[in-house]
Amino acid sequence: MRDKGLILQNEQELRSKLDGMHDKAINYKKPFYGLIELMSDTQTIMTAIHNIKSNKGSMTAGIDGKEVNYYLQMDAGTLIKLIKKSINEYSPKPVKRQYIPKSNSDKLRPLGIPTMLDRIIQELARIVLEPIVEAKFFKHSYGFRPYRATSHAVARTVDLINRGGYKFCIEGDIEGFFDNIDHNKLIEIMWNMGIRDKRYLAIIKKMLKAGVMEKGKVTFNDSGTPQGGIISPVLANIYLNNFDHLIAEKFELHEARYTVSNPRKNGLQRVKRRHDACYLIRYADDWIILCQSEEKAKQILNVARKYLKTKLKLNLSEEKTLITDLSERPAKFLGFDIVAEKARHKDKVVGKPFPNLAKLRSKHREVLKDIRKLQHDFVEDEYLAYQIEKINSKIVGISNYYSIGICTQTYNKLSWQLTNRMYKVIRKLKGEKWRDFYKPIGKSNNRNDRHKNLKRKSFMVNVNNVEIALTLYSFTPSKRALNFNQECTPYTIEGREVRIKATKKKLALTRPTLYNPEDLRFIGYKNGKKTVPRYYNFEYIMNREYAFNRDRGKCSCCKTELTTKNLNCHHKNPRLPLNEVNKVKNLTSLCDTCHKAVHGKDMSNMEPKIVKKIEMLQRILTKS
Repeated sequence: MRDKGLILQNEQELRSKLDGMHDKAINYKKPFYGLIELMSDTQTIMTAIHNIKSNKGSMTAGIDGKEVNYYLQMDAGTLIKLIKKSINEYSPKPVKRQYIPKSNSDKLRPLGIPTMLDRIIQELARIVLEPIVEAKFFKHSYGFRPYRATSHAVARTVDLINRGGYKFCIEGDIEGFFDNIDHNKLIEIMWNMGIRDKRYLAIIKKMLKAGVMEKGKVTFNDSGTPQGGIISPVLANIYLNNFDHLIAEKFELHEARYTVSNPRKNGLQRVKRRHDACYLIRYADDWIILCQSEEKAKQILNVARKYLKTKLKLNLSEEKTLITDLSERPAKFLGFDIVAEKARHKDKVVGKPFPNLAKLRSKHREVLKDIRKLQHDFVEDEYLAYQIEKINSKIVGISNYYSIGICTQTYNKLSWQLTNRMYKVIRKLKGEKWRDFYKPIGKSNNRNDRHKNLKRKSFMVNVNNVEIALTLYSFTPSKRALNFNQECTPYTIEGREVRIKATKKKLALTRPTLYNPEDLRFIGYKNGKKTVPRYYNFEYIMNREYAFNRDRGKCSCCKTELTTKNLNCHHKNPRLPLNEVNKVKNLTSLCDTCHKAVHGKDMSNMEPKIVKKIEMLQRILTKS
């Protein structure tokens, strides 16, 4: 597939283009060219920057010291030209090496932080690559893929045990996976997947060889992807995709299943006549294979070990790679202990996921430490309430993650430990009045979705007649993890609709076409102005269109349909700092009439409800 002279008009057209690439990758098996042109399109660039600025890491600078706001506040034309030039003359800077604590260990995990400009180009590369490779990935790999989560991998594992009674499991562990990806082999795999744009592949290779700066010294490697790079997870999935299919073809995708009229319904029954079952479930470099027998597990492990060693130049950890009988001891997978137990009153095996206590308690101890610190950091109730809410965020995150396991008893026990630790803090801070702070959680005003109508007590503080309570793990009910719907994908209309129905959440807004960057010159000269306002930068151009979409293309005051002829993107508070003034929440879409009224024109002929909205915007302007 080649696109010459492609010019996208808006983000909807970009989405349609990516959908088309995904469809061609599935149905036509043709190679892809012209990816650099798609990367260099203005709409793709604007989407990439929007994706990056929405990420928490956007405020972390690389070795050049520049974070995302530096680029958001540039002139739009200048920034677009800079990025296009950087793509054509791509020469990435070394990533900045930092270390973060490794979960359930005293060791530190290395993290690479590219410069912001390199991150933008990585995101551009990911945008054009993902729809192609998503069409070719094995359906039961779940790590770092859109719409997929660890819960889907756990659900698939438990479901297979329940349906087939499979109790033998290979627990796979690849030694230093991300550090040992062979660059040349990765490029070869991408080429065979249909990525035939040599300029694009050259950029990928330069990303891989960018080097690492640590303590002022730069080192270069011939293998590995920098952990922390935006495109690294996609490349890691590409590297293991052939491994996925190799194992799947031993049973799940065996060629014999396709010799029947309905492979999906009857194919595996034909394969089972001559082959023992085996199923791969992978999440990034963490994978397990469920097998029908121990002999099958040994056979598949030998195949996996040989393929990884000879084809991908990866080694399995002999210490951590195990064949496990799930009826005798649990398999450790994604923070869960998965067991196969005999069902009560039934002659069958059922799979059960339990939270891995070592990992859960490690996270729990960090929460207890945070609570203990309150007795030393405390200044006033406002500060205490703020810190409690920060702790609550950790508690909710932990409890939500492990809630797909059988966790009720564990959560009750750990919740009492939270209450006991908080009691010691409040007792030290408030003395004998501690009982005044121990109330039924249903009386709290924070996190009503968790606390409403509950009678169990917890500690809370009152700030301006608002009760802020410490939440508990036990308020999160255990729930069953659901299998992933394979129709769910961001690259088809039907797949996006499945996602909306499953999550009951709307898709992220896309930018319509309002006016191009050249129109800013004329906007700036409205009303006799001689200079363009300071805030007419790239971020304004990008976010005004999201604000227009949020307002459904209508004036936010009078609901008049807006076009490029009567549209005004109004800054509610134009005196905010430059890194805040163009956020979507500070922008609103107004027609010419309402915009002039906000800035002082007579409103005597307007309806009262419209006047009320205009006066609210006027009050914000006056305060600014």
